Amino acid sequence: MTFFSGSRCGLLSLLIATACAQAESLQQAWLQAEQSSNSLRAEARKVGAAHLQEQVAQAAAGPTLSVDAGWSRLDHTPTARLDVSPLTQGLGALAARLPAAVDVPLTDEDVRFANARLSLPVYTGGKLDALQQSAAAATSASRYGQEQARQALRLQVAEAYFNVLRAGHAATVAAQYLASLQAYQRDVNNFFRKGVVARGDVLGAELAVAEARQKQIAAQQAQSLSQAAYNRLLGRAFSQPALPDEVTLQTEQRPLGQLSDLALRQRPELAALAEWSTSLQASARSVRAESLPQVGAYAAYSYLNNPYLVNKGVGSVGLGVSWTLFDSGLIRARAGSIGEQAMAVEDQLHEAQSLVRLEVERSHSQQIEAAARITVAQAALQSADEYLAIQRDRYRNGLANQTEVLVAEARRADSQRNLFNARYDHALAVVALQRAIGEL
Repeated sequence: MTFFSGSRCGLLSLLIATACAQAESLQQAWLQAEQSSNSLRAEARKVGAAHLQEQVAQAAAGPTLSVDAGWSRLDHTPTARLDVSPLTQGLGALAARLPAAVDVPLTDEDVRFANARLSLPVYTGGKLDALQQSAAAATSASRYGQEQARQALRLQVAEAYFNVLRAGHAATVAAQYLASLQAYQRDVNNFFRKGVVARGDVLGAELAVAEARQKQIAAQQAQSLSQAAYNRLLGRAFSQPALPDEVTLQTEQRPLGQLSDLALRQRPELAALAEWSTSLQASARSVRAESLPQVGAYAAYSYLNNPYLVNKGVGSVGLGVSWTLFDSGLIRARAGSIGEQAMAVEDQLHEAQSLVRLEVERSHSQQIEAAARITVAQAALQSADEYLAIQRDRYRNGLANQTEVLVAEARRADSQRNLFNARYDHALAVVALQRAIGEL
């Protein structure tokens, strides 16, 4: 081996190793998509917001400390007029010289005050408990919504993953179909030069090659678009080459009835609707509790900077009661509105359960169909290869016309497409079934 040949082999090995290093499995594609998904980040923020709302509900049952202070400048000194005439009775002539009333200042013109109040709800008729239950259920519903978005993203990535593989095989088949027709065209041209075939066969071969070239162009563009769609889901540049690994997924063997039961228990969409209904029901109870007495305890301290007061600060403790006896039906209407929303979510849950069962049955049927198609397509491809070889040989010996050869070429290409389409339809059906039962 020469140095140049060795260098070429080394370069080829390096390129192959690089390509293998860049290839990624379906699991790797899922992880990459989850890391770069804006939709999942949005769902995570929704979960965070629901958790903060849960903290709000918990904080509403705790103590509240508030302070306020102020300063005022009065336009005149407030005074009080005191009647002192009872004090001068019995003084005789001296009483006539004394005033019957005196003006006493209450404070100076500068008024400064401060207040501090610590309050705690004691009895709310179950309002705060229901509010906490509603917030907790809403948080749980948000988490299920996040899981739903994650599984939906995985199904999208799997579909794009298989579309890239499908488009790659379609481009390969189109290239092989074109190369086969070009080889056939060369044979026809040779036969024509020898006077074996007519000019019409030459033109027919040219038209077939032109049509095959158009199909190759379309297949290449479809491959480029499939890679762009795949890269978008993974947060990459659209033009970056996509190199997904070939994958073979085992057919789901569990019976359909068991899969349907699993789906009803595991699908995050159903759990999210159930939790959302629970949240609305608790919210309705919280609103209805507003019609009951609301009792709170408080401790307060007030300070007034008054030079005429002996004690400028005073503390107090007490209980407060608030009871809305009549509000023209406002509370009842609010609670009823939320209750109707909860019933609407229950109806949506029942509808979703029916759709989930149908989705499981459809995915289960599709994987069975695709598995059967693989067996049929494999046998058909073998027959198409043999049929094409026979027709080419018959054409060379003048026993077949051009149409029979072109039909055989087309059937072989169709058989190749049917085989890889069946394989990727089966793989996608397996993933879709995993999604349908909530195990993706």
